[in-house]
Amino acid sequence: MSPKVWRTADGFTAGPWRGAPPARWGQVFEVFASDAEGAPALLGDHVWDGEAVTFVPRYPPAPSLTLRAVFRPADGPAITEWFGGVPAPPKAPSTRVISITPSAAAWPENVLRFYITFSAPMRIGVAWAHIQLLNADGSPVPAPFVEIDQELWDPQGRRLTVLFDPARIKRGLVDHEAEGLPLVTGRSYTLRISADWHDAAGSPLVAAFEHCFTALPAWREGLDDANWRFAAAAGGVTLDFPRPLDAALALRAFGVFREGREVPGAWRLDPGETRLTFRPDQPLAPGAYVLEAASILEDIAGNRPGRPFDIDRSDPAQAKAEARDVRIAFEVATNPAWISQRNNGPD
Repeated sequence: MSPKVWRTADGFTAGPWRGAPPARWGQVFEVFASDAEGAPALLGDHVWDGEAVTFVPRYPPAPSLTLRAVFRPADGPAITEWFGGVPAPPKAPSTRVISITPSAAAWPENVLRFYITFSAPMRIGVAWAHIQLLNADGSPVPAPFVEIDQELWDPQGRRLTVLFDPARIKRGLVDHEAEGLPLVTGRSYTLRISADWHDAAGSPLVAAFEHCFTALPAWREGLDDANWRFAAAAGGVTLDFPRPLDAALALRAFGVFREGREVPGAWRLDPGETRLTFRPDQPLAPGAYVLEAASILEDIAGNRPGRPFDIDRSDPAQAKAEARDVRIAFEVATNPAWISQRNNGPD
C-alpha cells in the first residue's frame, strides 16, 4: 500500500507508517491553514493505531479555510494534500422583511418610490427576481419599476429603494402616453417579496412578505405647509400632514433651531407616515425657536414644498415653481403644556 493522506470524520489520517513510532508524530504529520513559508501548524492531537496516524485539530477549522496536510513517511518523499474548507452547517432562516414604506393601505396612482427594509443585510444584485407587483387577480403588473443593475441599497445592505418608472408617471412623456401609469385609480394591488430571496449569509427569508393597497387619484400639487398641523412644547414638537411623506427624506429634512444652532434630539415618523415627532435630548428651554424643513422634503408622489413633481408646462405658475425651504417660528414658555400651536389643516 502506497502512503497517502485522507480526510476522516474527526480530522485527517496519513499512512501507512512503516517502522517504529517516532517520539513526536508532529514531525511526521502536520496540517496547516496557510501555504506561507514558516506558517505554524494547527494545534491538535495525533492518534497512532499501529498502521496510520490521525491528526485531530484542537479547534474545528473555519468552513472558509483551505487546509494543507503534509505527511513525511519514513521510506519516501513528503506527500502534500489540499483539502477545501468543510461545508458550513445548515442554518435556520432568520432574516425577514421588517417593513415596506409607504405603509398606508392607499397609495396615489403616481407614487414615486417605496422602501423595503430587512432585519439583516441581503444578497445584492438579485432584487428584480424577487419583487412582484400583482393585480387583484394575481397577474403581474407589466414593467412597473426601474430595474437598474446598480440597485439602490443603504450602506448596510438592509434597505432597498425601488422606483416606479418616472417616464410612465410624468405626463407628456412617450412612455406615459403609450403605457399609462403603472397603477390605476380604484384598483387593488399586492406588493410581494418572495421567501427564496437569500440574505448576505446565504439563507432564505423566514417567510414571504406582502403589502396590499388600493390606488388613489394622482397627487400633483406641491406640499403646502399651511396645511400642516403643528404643536410644540418643552417636551418636543409634533407635526401632522395631510399626505404620507417619503420616509427616508422626512427624517433628513427637518431640524429645530435656537439662535442659529440645531437642537440635538431624535425624529420619528409614525406608521402611516403622516405624523412626525421630535424629542429633544433635553427639554426645550423657554424662548424662541425655528422649525425648518429643507426643500428636499417630498410626499410619496415626489411633490416638494412649493413644487409638484409632475409639472404642467402649460401652467405658467407651475412652470416657474421652485422647491423651497419651510420655516416655522415658535415660542416655548414656562408652562409645560403645549404652548405653540398651528392648525390650518382640516378637522
